[in-house]
Amino acid sequence: MKNKVFVYCRKSQESEERQALSIPSQIEELEKLAKRDGLELIKPYYQESQSAKKPGRPIFNQMLKDMESLKVKSVLVWNPDRLSRNSVDSGQIIYMMDQGFLNEVITPSQVISNTPNDKFLFSILCGQAKLENDNRGINAKRGMTTKANMGWYPAPAPLGYKNTSDRKKGFKIIEVDEEKFPLVRRLFNEIISGKQPSEVYKEASEIWKLTSQKGTILSKSSFYYLITKPFYFGEYEWPKKSGNWYKSSHKPMITQEEFNIVQRALGKMGKPIARKHTFDLTGLFRCTECGSAMTATQKTKYYKGTGRTATYVYYYCTRKNRNMKCHSKPLTELDVAKQIDDLLLKIRPDEEFVIWARKWLIAMHINESSFQEETLKSQQRALEAVENKLNKLLDVFLNESIDEVSYKDKKTKLEEEKRKLKDRISNSGNEMDGWRNRVENTLDFALACQHKFNVGTRADKHEVLMRIGENLLLKPNKLLDIRLKPEYGVLANKQNWEVKYSDWLEPQKYTEIMDKNDDLRPANPSWLPRVDSDHGPSR
Repeated sequence: MKNKVFVYCRKSQESEERQALSIPSQIEELEKLAKRDGLELIKPYYQESQSAKKPGRPIFNQMLKDMESLKVKSVLVWNPDRLSRNSVDSGQIIYMMDQGFLNEVITPSQVISNTPNDKFLFSILCGQAKLENDNRGINAKRGMTTKANMGWYPAPAPLGYKNTSDRKKGFKIIEVDEEKFPLVRRLFNEIISGKQPSEVYKEASEIWKLTSQKGTILSKSSFYYLITKPFYFGEYEWPKKSGNWYKSSHKPMITQEEFNIVQRALGKMGKPIARKHTFDLTGLFRCTECGSAMTATQKTKYYKGTGRTATYVYYYCTRKNRNMKCHSKPLTELDVAKQIDDLLLKIRPDEEFVIWARKWLIAMHINESSFQEETLKSQQRALEAVENKLNKLLDVFLNESIDEVSYKDKKTKLEEEKRKLKDRISNSGNEMDGWRNRVENTLDFALACQHKFNVGTRADKHEVLMRIGENLLLKPNKLLDIRLKPEYGVLANKQNWEVKYSDWLEPQKYTEIMDKNDDLRPANPSWLPRVDSDHGPSR
């Protein structure tokens, strides 16, 4: 009888775990291990895109509950640090073993059993992962403090400035953003000249079209926070609320006297206006009828019959365009969430397809690498030929067999050809890895975006919608219109692949590669254009 096993896969979006295998890759390796050792994997698998530095992962906690109720006493993971990088979750695993709910943690390299020595080993492995996180945090703080002492603000540059893009992380400095610096300076100038801050904000957002660093409309709270930052006259506090102030090395935008004038105009020394509510999806959608932004409000309703009080959130058009009458209707938060969830479900590819697609990416990479190598050699030969022509041209000119005007004309053309060839040679090395990484990142994000949107923070929800969509609109008939970027549009249209791509590329190219590797044959014929049910080319 096969041993029943839970599968847990985790991939953090944070920088310290970017080198870890993606979730589909973890699944692929674990399924190979299960097949080899005769393990019965319980589906659906437990998959999580969340850091394990802090306790409270919902899917991890659900797995522990299911382990207790379903009496499955084994869990299969790629590495012990997938289960835990904090002392609370590590203790939970060991406690589950103590209570007899968990017998073993299986990884490709070892089996951690319910024995004193193995439990001690597990605590060391997870403790080592926690130590790595702690040390990384200490080193990061030390580096940021060093940078602050040098006069460089150790954080993203405020609006009007930018972090230098030509330096490595940790060595970036802050310089003037030539496009937005004059506009932010104008904010201060207008208030100093006597205008009300609210009036200046209205002009900046509606007339000047001042946007945030991310290119979105500057919110009112961000505006008030911006004009209260001492950074603009050349000082900053690091860390925040620490009382440690530094003189900055960047070019100041205003003087301290001008800054104080603005704070007096704000009242209460420039305390930013507080907002009562922060809604997840404000600042993203625009009305198709009048072009205004979508906002939200919270309403509380009392039901006399039952004595129950309920709170509802409504999203609606701000209708700030007074030159146009808008007929758009409000949507409930549940309606908005349902429409977005349905779209993300369409985008989400089958896990089996992702695993198969990754195999094809590797095969295509290998297949095209040999072609690219031949192309590179051809380009290098062409470059040598041009350099020889330049040398011969110089000899002809020195022998006075050609006049100076003709020499310069021919030399210019050959040097331009030489420059183009050098550019092609230098860029060719990144082309293969570039497209492969883009496809892999798209598949990983499409697989995780629905879960990330449903359980993530406001920033996570914004990231999902901005990454998959090119245009986020609110229609008058209570419908959202999200124009998907091409790569996510292809995934959302997977039901029509067989028809849409019936004549795409040459079938012979696929069959030749598949003949060398049976793993590349698709479980669903529509995954590979112009391939019939027998996995051969259509005729």
